[in-house]
Order: sequence, then C-alpha cells, then structure tokens
Amino acid sequence: MVFCAHCGDIYRRIKWNNRGCKSTVWRCVSRVEKDGPDCPARTVHEELLHEVVVKAINEAFREKEDILPLLRGNIESSLEENAADRIVAVDEKIKALQQELPATADMKNSGDELGMEIRRLRDEKQAIQTEEASRQDLKERIDELMDFLNGLPCDLIEYDEQYVRALLEKITVYDDHFIVEFKSGIEIQIDE
Repeated sequence: MVFCAHCGDIYRRIKWNNRGCKSTVWRCVSRVEKDGPDCPARTVHEELLHEVVVKAINEAFREKEDILPLLRGNIESSLEENAADRIVAVDEKIKALQQELPATADMKNSGDELGMEIRRLRDEKQAIQTEEASRQDLKERIDELMDFLNGLPCDLIEYDEQYVRALLEKITVYDDHFIVEFKSGIEIQIDE
C-alpha cells in the first residue's frame, strides 16, 4: 500500500536497530535489497506514516457531507447499465431466429448457421445475466462502504488499521511530502 515516488517500488516495514535504538520504519524495497537500482528514497518512521494517514483521513472527512453523495453518484453512474433492455433485445433476436429455423429445415447449412447463432445469443444472454449479478454484488459492497463511511467519527484521533484498509488505495512517499490516495479516487497531499 506504500509506494516509492522515485522508483515506483513498494515500501516494506522493517524492524530497525540503529545504534541500540530499536524502531519500526518503512523503506523502499529497491533500497533494502540492493540488487536493483540504487534508490535514493527516504526512510519513514512508522509513527510519521501513521500521522500522515490520520491527517489525510481527517482532511478528507471534513468534506464528508460534500464528498459522499458525489462519490456515491460517481460509482453508481459507472455501474448504471440497463441489463434488462439488453436481455430483451437478445431474447427478441433469439425468437426471430427460432421462427426462421423451421423454414430452413430443407437447407442443411442455413439451419446449422441459425442454430449456432441461437447458441451464441443464449451465451451472450447468460453473460449479461452474470454481469448483472456481479454488478448487484458490487452495489451491495458500495452500500456497505457508504454505511461504514457514514459511521466514521468526525475526526480520527489515532491510527486505525481497519479504517486504513477500508479507505486507502495507496500512499506514495516523496522527499518532502506524501500523496494519500483513497479508494474513491480522492488524492490528498500531506506536506512534512
């Protein structure tokens, strides 16, 4: 979930013992494994990363009343597709071909072609129905996410792994700032 702005590689959580002082830090994998290019990315203490995430979540949710309806509208508009109309159109094509089928009983090749086209249309109808079921499942997950977001407190006081996993897509570490990207597509820059 944490990425390097320099090389694009992921950051890894590492237990660090620096001159007897033990701490948890995040470092670019390219820098840690030394077998790739020498990455100049900085080391980030876990406490700082947690502070950045809390700041980003709080900043995003100060705008919650404006953002949530917009987010829901964007997601639902991308899912809106009337599968029922597509299924009716395919059913009409199948019906028309089935009515042509008895007339082509004398012509062997034409009947085979119609039969194959009917099978293809039935497969297409099945694919549309499967797609619609998947879309319904996604809508239910969106409803769950919206309930989760609406239930969030106004300000997050401390780092909470559950919120982070539910809300954030990725965090990009730059030399002097962080870009926190939410699953909704919102990006927030946190300067250090």
